[in-house]
Amino acid sequence: MSRLEQTSRFIFLKNIIREYYSKRPLEEPSELHKREIALESLEDGAYIRHLSFPYMHILYDYITKVKTPMHLYYSSALYSTPDASRMEDKGWEGSELMFDIDADKYPGCNNKVWICPVSGDVYASEVEKCPRGEKPVEYSFLGWDCIVRAWQDISTLVDILSTEFGFHGVRVYFSGNRGFHLKVHDSTVFDLSREARRAIADYVSCEGLNKEEIFPVYRGFVIFIPPEYGLRRRVLEIASRMGIVVKKEIRGIKGVEAFSVEHLDEVLAKACIQVDKAVTMDPTRLSRFGNSLNMKAGLRVVEIDLNKGLDGLDYFSFSPFKGSIRVKSLVTGDFEALGARIFLKRGEVYKLDAPIGIYLVLKNAVLPLEYSDLEVGL
Repeated sequence: MSRLEQTSRFIFLKNIIREYYSKRPLEEPSELHKREIALESLEDGAYIRHLSFPYMHILYDYITKVKTPMHLYYSSALYSTPDASRMEDKGWEGSELMFDIDADKYPGCNNKVWICPVSGDVYASEVEKCPRGEKPVEYSFLGWDCIVRAWQDISTLVDILSTEFGFHGVRVYFSGNRGFHLKVHDSTVFDLSREARRAIADYVSCEGLNKEEIFPVYRGFVIFIPPEYGLRRRVLEIASRMGIVVKKEIRGIKGVEAFSVEHLDEVLAKACIQVDKAVTMDPTRLSRFGNSLNMKAGLRVVEIDLNKGLDGLDYFSFSPFKGSIRVKSLVTGDFEALGARIFLKRGEVYKLDAPIGIYLVLKNAVLPLEYSDLEVGL
């Protein structure tokens, strides 16, 4: 990409990001003045931390006039001095409990190609250097069905935290790219140590589970005597939905429910949720602002209604960009972008739906040419 093309891309992204934030869409976290604010700057690619803003209008002034955020974060922790440059000087006062689930961990959901932005070559496997010496750009994509699979895990995690731990204030956000963030804003979690947070992550993921002790087997069947609680309740409910539970009378005890031990590992794989433990155990973790833009994909970070789930939603549901843009392809190849299949030929000009065009601009696959038909909404 030439210097002129880089400038064109920069101006385009700066304009649409600043126009979006000029509408003041952000969800204000509680006690903003006690949160560390951080961002990745479009202007220089710098990751800027240790910022603090007492009021939202001052934050908006900063992100629309000083630094344009590709990504915008606030701390899950509350601090007495959030803008201190050393963590030990911030004065930690407690933090929310965080969980991340990314959809690219599932089989078939980690598709990648590598793009050479100067030559336009596209490779199906990783290369260290492009023909003209530039560093290849990784382009990863996953279908909406992978997001739906991650939602199923998130739904189970919500059930665990609400039913088994009794936590309140559980909120789930689409990350704006490839998964979900779950935040527990409950006074009972604020003082939890790193070790306690790790123990919760271990519990939901069934780390160190003693199957023989927790799931006794009688004549080839895992046995349950309802009502069950905790992990045993979860496993029995999942097995019932799978249609593999039978009722038995064992040694004179009626009402026993059971399923073949051959199914236990399959059921546990659905009942145990693999989370990013580094996120959960870190009491200083940064979190994306609700309704901020994730400029890995050009989509918003949006809270999901736990009662409605993903019904009627797709990638386009999370884009604030409507209309279309004209772009010039910098590469030749077949791509998937936000669930759509697109063939691009280097040097050709295309008119694309705004969410797809912006996504491909961010991946350095196309260059924006004209965007008078682009609308920036909420």
